[in-house]
Amino acid sequence: MARKNGPTLTDDTTAGRSATGNATGDSGTPGFFSIENLRTLAILIPVIFALRWSVASPYHVPTASMEPTIKVGDRLLAWKLAYNLKIPFTDIVVSEWGTPQRGDIIVFKYPRDLDMDYVKRVVAIAGDEVQIVDDVLWINGKPQERVDWNQDRRILDDIEDNREIKQLFREKLGPSEHWVMQNIPGVRRFTRSSWPPPGDPPYKVPEGAVFCVGDNRDNSTDSRVWGHVPLEYVRGKAKFVIWSLYSPPDSAWPRLRFDRFGHALDRF
Repeated sequence: MARKNGPTLTDDTTAGRSATGNATGDSGTPGFFSIENLRTLAILIPVIFALRWSVASPYHVPTASMEPTIKVGDRLLAWKLAYNLKIPFTDIVVSEWGTPQRGDIIVFKYPRDLDMDYVKRVVAIAGDEVQIVDDVLWINGKPQERVDWNQDRRILDDIEDNREIKQLFREKLGPSEHWVMQNIPGVRRFTRSSWPPPGDPPYKVPEGAVFCVGDNRDNSTDSRVWGHVPLEYVRGKAKFVIWSLYSPPDSAWPRLRFDRFGHALDRF
């Protein structure tokens, strides 16, 4: 099970339906467990799993590390063909046409537990030198522009994390722009305003890897803790929210976030 404050991602699955019946129905047509249907299922089921592995797959987000961009309860779609094509059920790359770029939101295997999938934003690529100075992201010696957005905090109305202690920003990373949240100074338990610690050099991303950070900067276990992400661990690019379910703290019943149905994650 994922840690509550860790940037984890779990695969979204649905319960299978059961069916009963005779091999042949009353009308004389083949029943559900007929030879014809079983043959079809024998082909269809592997094809579905192959598509989930190599083409696209839904995921459920149970933690707040990417809020407010990706909210707790979002069911997102990861596009597995964003960068390459892999042989189904393996990590063998058949063809490659790209690599993750700064600003991409990717799904990847957690480097400390390869059976667990995480979702994070790529902030630095191979050869980049990355650091955070007084809460500002620096790439290759240049601060990344960000704008205070606390005059309009509606995006925080239904987040899981404690919004009362959060500051809201819009950060530019290359051609893209995205949300960033940080705790009010003095209300931090696990993070510091500068990384690496003052006096240490910037972190240089090695070849064949990317550096990933959560948009909820003070509630995210990411590359600042466990290092870079090898490219072979990347499963795909998060494209959009399929649907979303929110559990308000003052209600016993969950609520659908209809405004997030089909919400694009890479439009900024």
